[in-house]
Amino acid sequence: MRKKEPGRFWTTWQAHESEIERIVNEFERQADTNALETRVYDYLSHHPIKTHRTCDEPYAKLDFNGICRVVFDFHDQIIDLYQTMVGKAEIPEVRELLESLLTMEQNESKRLARQVGRMDDL
Repeated sequence: MRKKEPGRFWTTWQAHESEIERIVNEFERQADTNALETRVYDYLSHHPIKTHRTCDEPYAKLDFNGICRVVFDFHDQIIDLYQTMVGKAEIPEVRELLESLLTMEQNESKRLARQVGRMDDL
């Protein structure tokens, strides 16, 4: 079995993040203006989204599994943000938008996990 290469993971991760950016941009284009006005300041003041919660090493020093842990931890934080915001949304359009973003993030995280798992097959 070949050693997993962090460089291959970064290529997969960048494609994944580009797809999320495209989807979010489409949500922004289609969303109700009031829905886009939703504030996450309260959440972020109590639960700031952080990188490197799973280690203190710079990315360049991490191996494949270390990079995976950092990236998936970051996505878990985004999912928690969306879940919290869905629970607090009072305006139906806002709740619908946040539920869509939550579903998108969950699906994209699963897709990234599948792609990373396929790297074992190489």
